[in-house]
Amino acid sequence: MSVWFCIPSARTVEQSAPVFKAWRKMGYKIAIVTDDETPRDVDLQVVCDSYPGYANSVNYLAKRVLAENPDCDWIVCGGDDTYPDANVMADEIADQCNQHFGRLSGGSTFGVMQPTGHRWGNGSRAYIDRICGSPWLGREWCLRAHQGNGPMHHGFFHMHVDEALQELAVKLGVLWQRPDLTHFHEHWMLKGQPMPKFLERANSREHWNESSGLLQRLRDSEFRECMPI
Repeated sequence: MSVWFCIPSARTVEQSAPVFKAWRKMGYKIAIVTDDETPRDVDLQVVCDSYPGYANSVNYLAKRVLAENPDCDWIVCGGDDTYPDANVMADEIADQCNQHFGRLSGGSTFGVMQPTGHRWGNGSRAYIDRICGSPWLGREWCLRAHQGNGPMHHGFFHMHVDEALQELAVKLGVLWQRPDLTHFHEHWMLKGQPMPKFLERANSREHWNESSGLLQRLRDSEFRECMPI
């Protein structure tokens, strides 16, 4: 069994190295999309001339990883500032997910599991409660969701893709939130640092309006174009 951490990565080698080391320590393999050829300590690095956005990066990596690794039933997403749960190994969590979603769907891996132990947020409700910001995505989910086009809706560049993912999983009855597991998100705001330059487009008002508009369109259509094959 293998579990892969699949993300786009824009931080430098020095910045991302501790994150990748942490995932590797807990038994994960790592696949990334980058826009430069500087090698990282990962199992698969795909270099692109023009960054395709978060959703399309994850969709590409999911398709490739699952095709090339028949022993992989789960991939995990997040960012190169997100750390894995430090107490439970990847294969143990994968076994738990197989058992949970197997009971729901007769042995399938059609499901989304989100660790919610990182309680950063406003008031009693953490941000991670309302999004799937670092989800575990089952093989069947990756192959069947969004009309077979990937685990995430391809129209999202960055913002709101995690919110849309959660709402779709809830609608389909396959979201499992686990407060006993923690994916610590070392967000730049949490650290009191300035926003990284590579996030300027994602945090622009123009992009926010575009992505929130797409999310609302999906809601209005009851996520029709996101239904599984």
